[in-house]
Amino acid sequence: MRWNASGTGKWGVDRRGLMRLMVHLALAAVVTAGTATVAHAQGAATRQADVHPNANTEDEIKALEKKFADLIVHDGWDEYEKRLAPEYTRTGSDGKLEKKEDAMAGFRKGPRKVIVMEPEELRVQVYTDTAVLQGMETIWVRELGRVSTKHERFMKVFVRRDGEWYLATEQATATGK
Repeated sequence: MRWNASGTGKWGVDRRGLMRLMVHLALAAVVTAGTATVAHAQGAATRQADVHPNANTEDEIKALEKKFADLIVHDGWDEYEKRLAPEYTRTGSDGKLEKKEDAMAGFRKGPRKVIVMEPEELRVQVYTDTAVLQGMETIWVRELGRVSTKHERFMKVFVRRDGEWYLATEQATATGK
């Protein structure tokens, strides 16, 4: 291929360039199809083990999420913090990214108090020592003497270390429900 000398910014293609391009695309298609077939054949046997290594894991993650909600409502911040991975990050519904220290400081000293937190529609996908939890939550918050209700869709990633699950990252998006 060559640049069109007219300065219009359009690509001009000579026959040899077009033939080379077609050969490259055909080879890429063959390689991609072959790679996908091999990966499918090799991965079919291991996918089930990777996605569901333990039938109880989904229940463990859901129970941990409900425990987190209870700790938040009852200001159990020390216990909550113990279940966060050292590299924990949080993206709130306002889009702000926080590291573990900043998130915990905000939780402990924030101007609002969560009075009820109800996780719903929990779905868990498990990949060996990583679990992805998605769901909705309804939160009743007391702030500045008023109680308001918020609805959020969330995604949380848990990692298993030394047989224990830790929350590594989470993201929430405010919804109208």
